[in-house]
Formats: sequence, C-alpha cells, structure tokens
Amino acid sequence: MANQGQNNPALAKKLLDSMQNDLRTLSAECKRKHPEVKECAEMVQVRLRTISTKNEDIIAGLLSISTDVIHPFVLGCDTKNPKLLPLCLVAVQRMISNEAVSTAAADSIIGMLWHLMEAGLEELKLLQTAILLLTINSVVQHESLAKALVLCFRLHFTKDSTTINTAAAAIKQLVSAIFDRVVIEDKIPTSVPKESVNLEELKAGSRNPPKSLRPCAGDAYLLFQDLCQLVNADQPFWLMGMTEMTRTFGLELLESVLTSYPTIFSQHQEFSFMLKERVCPLVIKLFSPSLKYRQGLPPAPSPAPVEKPFFPIVMRLLRIVAVLIKSYYPLLVTECEIFLSLLVKFLDPEKPIWQRCLSLEVLHKLSVQPELIK
Repeated sequence: MANQGQNNPALAKKLLDSMQNDLRTLSAECKRKHPEVKECAEMVQVRLRTISTKNEDIIAGLLSISTDVIHPFVLGCDTKNPKLLPLCLVAVQRMISNEAVSTAAADSIIGMLWHLMEAGLEELKLLQTAILLLTINSVVQHESLAKALVLCFRLHFTKDSTTINTAAAAIKQLVSAIFDRVVIEDKIPTSVPKESVNLEELKAGSRNPPKSLRPCAGDAYLLFQDLCQLVNADQPFWLMGMTEMTRTFGLELLESVLTSYPTIFSQHQEFSFMLKERVCPLVIKLFSPSLKYRQGLPPAPSPAPVEKPFFPIVMRLLRIVAVLIKSYYPLLVTECEIFLSLLVKFLDPEKPIWQRCLSLEVLHKLSVQPELIK
C-alpha cells in the first residue's frame, strides 16, 4: 500500500527535513556527555543530505537506509537520559508513520522498546510506538511480532493504573490487527499449492506455525494457540518472555477474536481444529467449579474442598459459549449440544442466583435468533 509520503513529495520532503532537525537536536544534546551518539547522528545527517540531492523517491531512499537512520535514536534511548528519550521516540514514530522503516529497522526498534520497558521508562510512549509499528503495515512478523506483543503484555501488568489500562487497549487493538492481516492475506491470490494439514502435529502445540498456513495466518494461529495456553495456566510456545497473565483478560481476548473473525475459523482447517481441540475442552474444564458447586447443600464427600464458581470467570465463559453456539454451530455440533445442556443445568435451584441469571440471559439471547431456532 502506498503511503502518503510516496504519493505526496511535499510530505516526504517535510519528513526528511524533520529528521534532519531531530538529528541536529540530538547531536547538540549529546555533545558533551554522549559523544558516540553525536558522531552517529552527524554521520546520518550526511547520508540524508545525499538523499535530498539525488531528486529520487525520498521515502524509498529513507527505507533503504532506515536501519542506519534509526540507529542514532536507538543509541539515544540506550542512554536512558530523560531529556533524550522523548526526542528519540518521536523521531522513530515519525519514521514508522511514513512507512519508512524496513524489517531490520523494525527489529532494532523493538529491541530498543524492550530495553526501555525493562527499565520502566516512558511506558506510554513505548505503547504508542508499538501500536504504530504493528498497525501501519505488516513489516513486523513472526518472532519480532511475538516480542512486540509480549512487551505490551508485560506493560499491562505494571503497577501504574494508566499504563495498565492503556496497555490493555493496545493489546486488544494489536490482536485485532493481527487477525485483520489474515483477512487481507486471504483475499490475495496465491499460486503456491497449499500443503496438507497434519492434525496429529497440531495436537502437540509448537512455536512454529503449521506449514499449510501463509505468513500472516501462521502468526495469528500461534497467537491464538498461546492465548489458549495462557488461559489454561500453561506456558506459551510463541509469546516467549511472558511473566504474567490473568485468566479474565485472556478470556476477553479469546471472545473478541471468536466474535470478530468467524470466517477465519471456518475457512482454515487449522483454526477449526483449535476450536475443537483447545477452546471447547478449555471452556468445559473452566466450568467445572460451576458444575460441582451446590449452594445451600452439604458438599459431597471428596478428598478436596469444592471450589466455588468465580463470577468474573463464569461471566466471560458464558459469553464465549454464546459466541460458539451462535457463530460456530455447524463446526461444533456435538460441543454446542454439551454447552446447551450445561446452560440448562446452571438453572438448577441449588446453583447461585447470579449464575442462574447469567445462564438465563445467554439462553434468551440464543432463543430470540430465528436462524438458530429450527
């Protein structure tokens, strides 16, 4: 997709001038304490002047040397100087916004953001930069994409409430962006024959995507697989470096994907397989406390105490059940029959009143949809 700079030479020239100004400012600020940053910034200024005198496509010229252009700003961030960080991050964001960042430059940026995240610096600007980098185009894929997502997840579990809420919104936006890539990818014709799906290999889980999937679909598959892993309190395969995850947030992300992208799950056998093998067993497992608990009655003899159902978990599970029945019944006939029987069982008088209300609400939503009632 052509960006604004490529279509508008004036905007491209403005970007080049802005980058020159940023580099001059960085050089001046680093004159005494960080001479290596100053020297790097001045070298890049010379290269940018060369681009402007060649009367060529400025964005293409910047893209070809973007790793070098980004480098002085990466070095500036490495100093962790509070005066330099905003300048460097704004300059990097400007390059990203104009799609003047190559895959190698993007990897360098992600590494820079990771170091700042670990140092607890400029957390909101890190999230802004990550969102831009992952949503402007598809230059970040595979392991680099996973690292950028983990960075956002890590920021979601910091102590600052503003950062936590911003990171949650960022993660939801990025998860949607990754699945949007699949929708776009599926519309692009390909002459490469599709490899057969090995379902036995899929059962084990892996940090590598199925060979039968194209690149964007492979990333989305690994992301969804790891969301299931994390909700099940298992270690992720692809999202390496995850240190924390709440079950409620994971269930919200699963629900969002299942609600927004039913076409992906119906068109790709690999995703349909995950529904049957990962999502449905996970939902049934997490419903276990709700099935066993009987309010006001003595518990049955058991070596372990009966766990009480937890409202935030049950509420999110029932939302997922509603989506599965509404959008995936043809793929999950047997599983949906089990879910419907569970919903009815949750209406039993000995169940907590809130659980009965939630179940009744889901049954009502399903019953008022003519296409489901046949």
